[in-house]
Amino acid sequence: MADGGASTIIMLVTALLISSAASAVLIQEWSSTSRVMQQQQNGLQLSEEIGIDFAGDPMMVSLELGATPGALNEITFYIQNTGVHSMDEDSLAVVVDGVTLPQTSITNLEFFPNTAVDWAPHVLLEVKMADTAFDGYTDSEEISIYAIARSISVAGISMSAEMVEEVQLHES
Repeated sequence: MADGGASTIIMLVTALLISSAASAVLIQEWSSTSRVMQQQQNGLQLSEEIGIDFAGDPMMVSLELGATPGALNEITFYIQNTGVHSMDEDSLAVVVDGVTLPQTSITNLEFFPNTAVDWAPHVLLEVKMADTAFDGYTDSEEISIYAIARSISVAGISMSAEMVEEVQLHES
């Protein structure tokens, strides 16, 4: 009987050691899963807190025809940061009538009010673009503008916001 008691205690101690190791693994996995879920939740919250939208009259988008033959036509429009976090104006990408324009087509980005130093919430961004894709555009022509920009990093997460608007060009 004494031998049976000792082996029972050894088996009990072994079972406790194995269950402790299994518990440690489960706790570590739960911690990793919890961390991933928290990051996803933060990403979802951030995506709801950022936004951009077309600002101004979509029927009066400025079209400035090139002053000389061969000069590029220029389009000017405004985008407002409608979110609660600043956006990165350098990440702005624009598609006009399905044509993705190179970053070099953006000739000027200016904030309104002029005292703004970044694309903060409620700040307007004036976008001036000149490209050969605009050569055939005329007064009263309707075009589609799609823009996408990335937010600044918030708690290590950066998300993008987009807008699309059908506009009418107005020669200025």
